Amino acid sequence: MTDGASGPGQRPSDRIAQVLAATGNRIERLRMAVLVIAGVAVLLVVAVLWAGRTFTLDPTRRAVDELDVPAWAATSVGEETYGSRWCLGECRVRVRTLTSEGTVEDTARVYWLALLENGWLPAEAEKCIGGEGDGGCYVRDELFLELWVTPVTCGDRYELCVGSEVTAVVASQAALPRLVEDRGTADMAG
Repeated sequence: MTDGASGPGQRPSDRIAQVLAATGNRIERLRMAVLVIAGVAVLLVVAVLWAGRTFTLDPTRRAVDELDVPAWAATSVGEETYGSRWCLGECRVRVRTLTSEGTVEDTARVYWLALLENGWLPAEAEKCIGGEGDGGCYVRDELFLELWVTPVTCGDRYELCVGSEVTAVVASQAALPRLVEDRGTADMAG
């Protein structure tokens, strides 16, 4: 028993203690391996979910959804979308039309403030495609937003006609040439 190895002169209780110690060490290593694998699995699931959300959320939709305006400034919403969000063939363009119960001036003011709070900056004048009413053109990252506020039109002249209509066109800046082309075609037809 000079070197502590199991041998013929070792007591049975010492051998059992050595076997239990070795088994305990293996169990502890196994526990640590399971914890490391579980931690890596959780991180992979989080990464996959984050990447999936990034690749599935359309940036043009996210941009118009982020505009936080009072309920009176967005009483009804209509939306039209065309093009590919990855600009395959044609870049994504989202046109959201909202109805507001406020005047053109009040509605334009709350949308202008919402745009500024969300990091939108006024675009250079030559980027603006143009539209009717109060509004303007804004840029943020790779996106372009054109916003116009006009008075609502009433079909019956005897109807009380109050409110305004908001048109927000959101597109990738890569889509600007196509938007200009579409606007020029619409102007020629009208």
